[in-house]
Amino acid sequence: MDDIEELYNLYIDSLFAYGIRLGFNREQVMDSIHNVYQRIMLSNKTKELRSPKSYLFKSLRNELYDEYRKGIRMERVEGNIEDASFHLQISVEDMLIADEVKVEVKSKINKIMDQLSSRQREVIYLRYTQNYEYQQIADIMGIGVPSCRNLILKALKVLRSENADYFLFLALLKNTH
Repeated sequence: MDDIEELYNLYIDSLFAYGIRLGFNREQVMDSIHNVYQRIMLSNKTKELRSPKSYLFKSLRNELYDEYRKGIRMERVEGNIEDASFHLQISVEDMLIADEVKVEVKSKINKIMDQLSSRQREVIYLRYTQNYEYQQIADIMGIGVPSCRNLILKALKVLRSENADYFLFLALLKNTH
């Protein structure tokens, strides 16, 4: 029981933030997180997990999308599962002091991020906020490693075309976690 409690305390905040960014509401995310941990606890697999963080993220994503597919308790995401909007919000206001600078930087980041597809935003979040390796991202998103690399490269190409402002964005992401 201590292992599962340790895993829960270690990853609950990251899992919650990820679920919210996938576009689900608080209750859906917490219910799904608890379902994931309950399955782990019932199967007694906590010691067998090679990469618990990656496993938990993938399990949460699958759990939430299973709920979506069933049509249960879904509020914010509409349409095809592959078109589900991945929401990435940056809390720039906590990191910057001057109000004018905050508004300007947040505006630039939102403008740049709006240029990316939903899946590109998700892959950028997993790579640069959660520091996942390509294989882990591919597992979480249910795609191949080459597809994962292509998504990241295409996203970075879009970001580079925006006068290299994306470096500021990536730096801010790194400093928030």
